[in-house]
Amino acid sequence: ISVVHHLHAVSPCFLAGGNAQAAPVQSPAERRLVEGSSVTMTCQLSSGTVVHWYRQLPGEPPKRILYMSGYSPTFDDSNDRQKFQVQRNPSNSVLTIKKSTRRDTGTYYCAYWYYQGFTELDGQR
Repeated sequence: ISVVHHLHAVSPCFLAGGNAQAAPVQSPAERRLVEGSSVTMTCQLSSGTVVHWYRQLPGEPPKRILYMSGYSPTFDDSNDRQKFQVQRNPSNSVLTIKKSTRRDTGTYYCAYWYYQGFTELDGQR
């Protein structure tokens, strides 16, 4: 018998460089997982963004899983390469939890910051 748990994807608001940025839109707002199955969630992005994925397990602070400044992820913990898969295109990032277990129940956050070149700033100096 599969045990059903809840997985949440939420969109907190982030500040970068002193300027407010739009909170990333994550979907779905809630996912139900069945142990042993894969779970996917999506974060809508703007082009030219660095995307970060975090997860917060019950009773623990948020912890970053990975970040992507291009199309190849950098994992904070190399062991997570076996657990998570991430795909990226110009408009979104999709995080997949492979072979989910009860311990994966928690809140998953997508965060990003938008960057541009510094040519204009350098030219003003």
